[in-house]
Amino acid sequence: MKKPAIRNLIPNLVTISGLCFGITSMRFALEGQYQASLICILIAAVCDLLDGMMASLLKAHSELGAQLDSLADFVNFGIAPSLLLYMCLMSDMGLISWLSLLLYIVFSCLRLALFNINNSDLTPKLNIFFKGVPTPAGAILILIPVTHSFIGFDWWTNYQNLLAFYTLTIAFLLISNIPTYSLKNSSFQLERAQSFRILILFFTLVLLLINFLWIVISVLAIAYLLSMPFSINSFRKSKKSSLI
Repeated sequence: MKKPAIRNLIPNLVTISGLCFGITSMRFALEGQYQASLICILIAAVCDLLDGMMASLLKAHSELGAQLDSLADFVNFGIAPSLLLYMCLMSDMGLISWLSLLLYIVFSCLRLALFNINNSDLTPKLNIFFKGVPTPAGAILILIPVTHSFIGFDWWTNYQNLLAFYTLTIAFLLISNIPTYSLKNSSFQLERAQSFRILILFFTLVLLLINFLWIVISVLAIAYLLSMPFSINSFRKSKKSSLI
């Protein structure tokens, strides 16, 4: 049997690195180091973005890589954030909160299975959209209350059922048919001036993340939620143009 080229292994190594961060996140959550746990989940999300980009650049897509990516996503963005949310905020909140987390984990698994089946159904013009909220984004969204706790905004203390309802809402968004923007499949052909402006914005975002990590993560997560009406509208327009 022909051995795979080294370049074909690179995306899988990035995926496995992300998995290691996801598992380490669970360790930190169990030890009560909640900020370190969330940082590991964020790094796992970066690895998830990078492995797809590297697979495209190196033309190293494989069935093994696709299955490995889904399994890693389930651990990193299904189990790890649920454990962190439970340990940090929900351990004393009763059965309803536990059931909301349980459904989030189950729907994460279901979403990944459905994504593997339906990933090839979209036309090229519609590949810039996901159907429903992808699991990395879902993980960041359900952890908004945790990031709020790091900045002293403990709104859930008097509204425990609201926290469970919010978690359930994100869980159902995972398996919904709502089109959301996809960073993985987007391709942009930019002029030099546009590229320079985007580079400046990127480094500005990095500096903000370094100095105001939890505030920026919260703002980006809320902005993602607010972007959904725009993604729905863009999807409808793209679908009409693809039929012409």
